[in-house]
Amino acid sequence: MSSKGWNRFFGGQSGDPSARPPEPASVPPLEKPELREFTRTSSALDQFFQSFHGQVGLMVLDLGVSNQANTDFFNLLGHRLRYDNFVSTLDESFGGGDFYANQDDDSRIDAFQAKVLNFDDDSLDGVLAWDSLQYLSPALLEGAVSQLHSILHKGGQALTVFHTDEKLVEVPAYSYRIQDRNRVKLIAREYRKPSQYFSTRSLEKLFRNFEQVKFFLTQDSLREVLLRK
Repeated sequence: MSSKGWNRFFGGQSGDPSARPPEPASVPPLEKPELREFTRTSSALDQFFQSFHGQVGLMVLDLGVSNQANTDFFNLLGHRLRYDNFVSTLDESFGGGDFYANQDDDSRIDAFQAKVLNFDDDSLDGVLAWDSLQYLSPALLEGAVSQLHSILHKGGQALTVFHTDEKLVEVPAYSYRIQDRNRVKLIAREYRKPSQYFSTRSLEKLFRNFEQVKFFLTQDSLREVLLRK
């Protein structure tokens, strides 16, 4: 299956029928905590790198903002890292007006899909999606996940992150800097509204075509998900 024109997947429904966009607060919201940065252990990242043991020259896609820390880390391991500034491209494609309503605009969808995830089928060994998928509308998300599945090799892995607090209308959006095989620095850049609350059930259905889906709960209201094709 070619990766060109991955919009043929567009039109699916997100996993859990009960999944819903966060409701606006009925009372004035409390002041948001100050954006911060912190370093923590990541079991999902540790298992992601365990699959690379004994191999060199693998190709991995990072959907975050390009940064020297991640590039240097993969270079030291003998692998290649490519970047796809996914959230920035989302903003360029669907900004101006209602961000999520704009994700139903066919012309905007075409422009977005022309810029991201344009890799040949079975061409990547891993994808670091980080927290970028939670800002896609349900139908566009279904298409993006199908495309991720297509561009991964058999046995390839993808790491994703979702916020777990369903009461939050907006959540911190992070940049991720790899410090070691099992440690990552999270740098909060801004607050963003996710498309919906992602329950374990909805994520299991969303990633139903992957051979393996593993969940890792953290103490900072994040759910790491490791996928294997």
